[in-house]
Amino acid sequence: MKWNSLAGRALGFLAGTTLGSGIGFLFHWQSYNLVVIVSALGVLGAILGGWTVKMCLRNTSDAS
Repeated sequence: MKWNSLAGRALGFLAGTTLGSGIGFLFHWQSYNLVVIVSALGVLGAILGGWTVKMCLRNTSDAS
């Protein structure tokens, strides 16, 4: 699989929403609180995932 920033964003979004859902489950949150935490962590995960792949690709191209 070719890694690019879109794949990083997708995996980051998946990880963020999964983490947000787990946090909401542990705190027994309902409705609005759950939607907010899952959305916020999904967006944060997408940003961090894209950034991580970009940094990894930059480091591998510098090493070559």
